[in-house]
This record gives sequence, structure tokens and C-alpha cells, in this order.
Amino acid sequence: MATAAQVYRDYVTDGVPSSGNNKPKKSEIRNLLSGYEGIITAFTSAGGLIFSSLALLNADLVHAANSMAWVIGDATVANNGVYRKNGASGAGSWTRVADLPYSFVKLADAGAGTPNAIQLTSSIPTSASVLRIANVFEANAGNVTISENGDAAKSLLTNSGNQIAAAGLVAGMMIAYIDNGTSFRLLSDQASAAIQAASEAAAAAAAGSASAAAASAAAAAASAAGVSLPAVAANRMLVDNSAGTLRQSKTFSEVNDLLEKSTWAFDNNTLYKSRSNKDRWMDSYRLAEELNFTGGGSTATDAAVLQALFNRAKAAGRGEIILPRGDIKLEATCLLKNPGATNAIRIVGQGPASTRFLNTSAGQVMFWIGDDADGVNKTSGISFEGLGLAAGVAPNDSGSGFFLRNTSRILFKDVFIEGLRNGWSLGVNAGNLNNAVYTRLHNCGCNTPGTSGVAMIRLGSGGILNVGGDAYGWNTNGGIVFIEHDNPTYNWDGMYITNQFMEDWLKYVYSHGKGIVNMEWTGGQMDRAAIFFQLQPDSGISGDNTNWNIHDTQLLGFGVVGKGDYGLFTAHGSGNINNVCFRDNIVKGLTNKGVFTTSGDGVKVHGNQFVNCGNSGTSVLQIDQPPANGVVSVTNNDIYLGNNSVGSNYTYGIDWVGSTNARRKSFGNNVVAGSSGAENGTA
Repeated sequence: MATAAQVYRDYVTDGVPSSGNNKPKKSEIRNLLSGYEGIITAFTSAGGLIFSSLALLNADLVHAANSMAWVIGDATVANNGVYRKNGASGAGSWTRVADLPYSFVKLADAGAGTPNAIQLTSSIPTSASVLRIANVFEANAGNVTISENGDAAKSLLTNSGNQIAAAGLVAGMMIAYIDNGTSFRLLSDQASAAIQAASEAAAAAAAGSASAAAASAAAAAASAAGVSLPAVAANRMLVDNSAGTLRQSKTFSEVNDLLEKSTWAFDNNTLYKSRSNKDRWMDSYRLAEELNFTGGGSTATDAAVLQALFNRAKAAGRGEIILPRGDIKLEATCLLKNPGATNAIRIVGQGPASTRFLNTSAGQVMFWIGDDADGVNKTSGISFEGLGLAAGVAPNDSGSGFFLRNTSRILFKDVFIEGLRNGWSLGVNAGNLNNAVYTRLHNCGCNTPGTSGVAMIRLGSGGILNVGGDAYGWNTNGGIVFIEHDNPTYNWDGMYITNQFMEDWLKYVYSHGKGIVNMEWTGGQMDRAAIFFQLQPDSGISGDNTNWNIHDTQLLGFGVVGKGDYGLFTAHGSGNINNVCFRDNIVKGLTNKGVFTTSGDGVKVHGNQFVNCGNSGTSVLQIDQPPANGVVSVTNNDIYLGNNSVGSNYTYGIDWVGSTNARRKSFGNNVVAGSSGAENGTA
């Protein structure tokens, strides 16, 4: 016997639109309905079972094998149907074997939905095999969907599979339709008036389009007749002249020149600027666009990605690597070298608080810059800008942020260090003279708690370090040296620190290797230190610390041991400490001596204010004999206790060690108070 889907199929050959609409035969309909009637008769004559839900059916197993039951009214539509009992009475299970044997279901549209989203209800459930008949509550305004008994909505389409036209369904009409699987299909037709209106609208639209197309073509022809264009040539562009009267043929270079001179070009002070007739974007690589870049994910690969990108930029002559926001974990050291300075490369982030590199091991060197193997071809022209380095893993003394070897002209701008013990190592452990030269830290800073056996800035062989700009602040908690030179073989020539603001370092400058030559520290403020400036070569090292000029800055202690003990402390190895000038500074609140020279030094102390120093009962200044080729002078200084004195009074303002020496002088000093007097001994 044929099924309802076959009897009420859409086309003569089902699924083939070209075969024409199918008209069900009365004989097929009679056979279909006779079959249903036979099933119903058999069911009722055998005392069939009816349950309102599948759950109730499954709870009732006290029936013989092959007993039949109907589930009708289950909220889940698919659960309704004809079921067969499996197994003996009291055991087994029920299996769904067929849809409920209804030939059709009448549904009602009570207006619960909308004109285009119809909600139908029926007293008996529907299934894929039944014919549906329903009323229409109100006329539709466009495409139509139907939901049956709260089930998921499906589109209602015409018999030929098209959307329903507006007003194709009118209030009060009756429709017949079947379930086609993904949609419902009408067996009845749309309202003829809607079909005619749609046809007329389509015809009018087609006529209007043809008329508009003809008018457009005429207008285009008229416009073209009045246009005079230059001849076509390869690799050229059309540009209006300055008067706006003609179009001219220009080369790409000529067009680029015009754009450079126009107002749209990026300002030279912005991150992505036009420069040298070349768009900044065309000179850049972006780390975030690299295929294997993780952004510091759980599996860090970003050191290798950045390394490869740097090497590619160097090979391609690109001048810039743009870093994204966020934390970037480095699983290994990045080796950045550019021997011979074939091109400068700028590595730029989005700001030190926005773009941060994190270490992944305690002794990791994060960036190794330059290579001794390159010999005279120093790595140069590399700059780091707008980024931070931070401790993802607590570092030890072997770790380092930037380790420079055989470098020249390396710039760090707007770089901030968090939690690392050593931020910069310049020429450390180098085996040659002037290993790292011309290094500049501009607008840099750090925040590094804890204690360390290495300095924040460590100097080895090299020269010309410049720390300047507007500082973010250099902050610790008293356990780390700020700048240290410890190379016993090579000195450091040239160090210039300008207008920096520092807080709570163990020492600010500690030179105990071969020595620092030509150093200037000016401006800013140093707040707390055990020793602010210490020139003291290690035993057996003939270190020469010469030409130091420390002036116009503030050295502030807190009257507590370890937070402001000595200002300038000099002591010899077997070398010299000469031409050290300590002038026009404010030195306040030191528990011990403002200046302490031992074993003979060449030092000038001039025009300073020493306030509340020596308050643990020592002298404020203690001056030893000068060397054979040096002089010592203490002139025009104010030494006094302020309004808010700390601890006990100092003993002497100036304590001269040894006998009178023609190479040391004292005059113009204003020494106030002191428990033992202004001066002890004579210059």
C-alpha cells in the first residue's frame, strides 16, 4: 500500500519539478484510508492500549509480547506513535514501530501567533505521514512559518516550493498542507488576487528597470562625450590638476610626492609616520601577525618568533618591528645582532605598561644584543621603545634583561623594568677594550624589590652611557646597587646621569673595578642609600676613578642607619682617585659622613649644604691627605643642624686627617653647632 507522502506527492515524478504538479487519484486515497481503517479496527477489537505520554507507557510493562499501544498527547511530538511490547509480561520494553494511523489532522489558528508566524494547535498529534488541514486567522504580509502544538517552526511554502506572497493567505481561508521534512508544502493554492498582484508588480519593476537602464546609458554616453583623458600608459595614475579642470597622467612616484605634501600624511611625531618619501607602514613588521605568535600563551614560543622576525627585518631592510599590547613570554634568549649597521631596527611597543616581555626561567638573559665574534663590526642602530621587562619567574643573579656585547648606538626609550635584578649589562666580562659604547637610556625606570648581588645597570668594558629624559622613577627597597663597574681589566669611559629621581638603593654608583673615567651626575634627587657614591677599587686592582662631577642634586637620608650613611665615599686600591668635584648639592639626614675620603684623594667639595648629617656622632666631612699629583679643597659649604634635627649633634663640621698639607685648602665654610667644634686639625 502506498504511503500518504507518496499519494500526496508534489510532482508527477516526486522531486522533479519539470514533471508537473501531481493530482492524487481517488483510488489511491481510498486504499490509503482503508488501510488506516483496518489498523484502527484491529487495534480497537484487540483492546488496544492508549497512553498520554511515553513515560507512562514505559512504566507499564505488564503486557504480553507483541502487545500494541498508542502514545498520544506526549509533549515531545516525536514520542507519539504506535508501540510494540518486547519481552514477557512484567519485563522487556516498548519500541516505536509506526506513526499514529491518522489520515489527516485538523489544526486551528486562534491568532496566538502573528500573520507571518502562525501557531496551530490540534487535539491529536501530527506526524510526518498525515495531511494537515487548518484555518487562517489573518492575512500574511510576507514569508510564512508554521509551528504545530508548540513544536519548532518550519517555513510554509507553495506547492512548487516558493515563498508565500504577501496576502497569499487571507483571513478565513482553509489550507491543506503536508510535512516535507525541512518545510511544510501547500496542497491548496495561494489566493489568486495575491498571485496576480505579484505578477503585475514584477512586470512593472522589469519595465522600470529597462527604462532606467536606457536613461543611464544615455547619460553615460553624454558624459563620456565631454571627457578628454590622457593616453593610456603603463604604471601610471590619473590625478586632477590643482585647478580641478583637467586630469593628468602621473607616475607612482609623482603621486607619492603629492601625498607626502598633502594634509593626510602622518605627522612626524606619531608612531606610524611618513618619512623620507616612504610610508612608515611599508617599513614595518608586526609581531602579532606572525603565524606562530602566541601572545605569551601557555606554550611560549615567542622568543623564536621574534628572533625570526628580527632576522627577516634585517635581511629585508625593514626598519621597524611593532609589538602588540599584552604580556609576551620569552621561552629563550633573543639574540639581536646587526653587524656593520646595514640598517637600523626599531622595536616598538604600545607603552611600558601595555607591552611587557616576561622571563620564563630564573637565570634567563632575555635579550642578548651584539656578538664579540663580529669584531670591529659592532651591532648598532637598534632601539627598544615603549615596552617593559618583567619577572614572570623570580630571577637570580645570573638573569638579565638586556645584555650588550660589542655594540654601539643602542637606544632604550620609555623602557621600564619590573622585578629583575639586572636590567642592563654593558660590556660585562668582555675581553677587549671599549666593548659596549654609546648606550642611551631615555625616559626609563624600574621597580625592583628584594636584594641582589648584581646591579640594575652593570658596567664592564666600554663607554658613553647616557641616562636622561623624564624618568618613570628608579625604585627599590634598599638591597640593590643602581650602577656598578666591576671589570678589573678595562675601565668605563664616560657616564652621564641627568635629572633622574631615585629611591632607596643600596648604592647609587659603586666603582670597584678598573674605574670609571669622566662621569657626571647632575640634577634630580637621590632618596636613601647606604652609600650614595662609592669610589673604591677592589684590593689589588689599580683602578683609576677620575674626572667625576657630582653637582646640583639632592642626597637625602632618613636619619636611619642603612637609609643614608655616606654621601661621597672614596678609598684607594693601588690606583688614583683624582679630580672628583662634589659641588652645589643638598645633602640631608645622613647618619654618618657627607664626604669621607681615605688614603688620600684629589677631591673638591664646594658650595654644598650639609643638613643634619653626622647625626650618629661623627664628623660631617672627613678629609685625608691628597695624593702627590692631586689637591683637596673644602670651600663655601654650609654645615648645620636644621630645625628638625635627627639624632645627636655631629662632632666636627670638618675633620682633617694628618698634618698640614699645601695641597689641601679650606675657606669660606659656614659651620654651625657641632658638639666638638667647627674643624678638627688644619688643612
